Amino acid sequence: MTVVLSSLERVRRSKVIEQVMSAKVQRTGDFILRKLAQKQSLLSTTSNGNVLKSAPPLVVGINGAQGSGKTTLVRGLVEFLRARNIASVGFSLDDIYLTHREQQELAQTHRDNPLLQFRGQAGTHDVELGHRTLAALLRNDSAVDIPAYDKSLNGGYGDRKPLSEWQATRPPVDVVLFEGWSLGFRALDNREFARFIEQVRKPGGGSVLCKHSRRYSDQNLKEINENLEKYESLLYPLIDAWVYMRVADADVVYRWRKEQEDELAAIGRPSLSDKQLEDFVTRFLPAYELALDKLDKRGFVSSGVLPAPDTLRMHLDLERNVVAWDHKF
Repeated sequence: MTVVLSSLERVRRSKVIEQVMSAKVQRTGDFILRKLAQKQSLLSTTSNGNVLKSAPPLVVGINGAQGSGKTTLVRGLVEFLRARNIASVGFSLDDIYLTHREQQELAQTHRDNPLLQFRGQAGTHDVELGHRTLAALLRNDSAVDIPAYDKSLNGGYGDRKPLSEWQATRPPVDVVLFEGWSLGFRALDNREFARFIEQVRKPGGGSVLCKHSRRYSDQNLKEINENLEKYESLLYPLIDAWVYMRVADADVVYRWRKEQEDELAAIGRPSLSDKQLEDFVTRFLPAYELALDKLDKRGFVSSGVLPAPDTLRMHLDLERNVVAWDHKF
């Protein structure tokens, strides 16, 4: 009887999530349509008002904590746009992770930094590959192969898929959806970083907002912060508009990942133990502590092509429900 109830509960929960996601897709899709119209208008010819045939697509960055539903949102948006005859392509920051060999070399070079021993943090992506991919999509004049990554390879350490398995796109593309849990995170300047470290090392335990960063040395954290500069200079200026799936407390990441692992275990698939899950999640949380305050106060870096506001924010509660929407920056 318990198993039946558990199955029914999973079905009920799935339906609720589907309804919530549908509302997110509609509101986000409407925002994207407005921004697409603005970009097309700005790029239209002055002689007859027709949109240039080779006009670059609208590039939308989507930021959201792990487990917030970014990938599901992107899938829904692709369908939303397709139904309106708008060609779109979606991919993730995860798709441009370093190859397994490159990650091993990075870990060896930075063997004193636990944050760089496994993929995830700033510095473990091939930012140049991401730049080339976005730049090629923006040219919109030839086929583009989107990188793909398989996290299951090499005993869970992952590796980039061979070129033959990359996602192929054909022009013209109208909208590019680029998502990532840390996409949009910005480096702190020297003064900002010093204030952050002061909170981390404050006598008596420091700020609760920096509790996960205390496990790591100042140099460990500095390396991650400095690595963000390359993302900010090579990737973000190619992004026109942002969708921010904001959470009030990054600790919710553990809860959401725990739900995912429990669902895997319930259907008999391999899942992480509580200890393994804690070890996994805590490797990422210092990045949130470094970046979220500045992101909330200063916003995202973007191409500057579109007028403000260029960011749609959805404020999520612990159940991933949207409790408020607003536009910023």
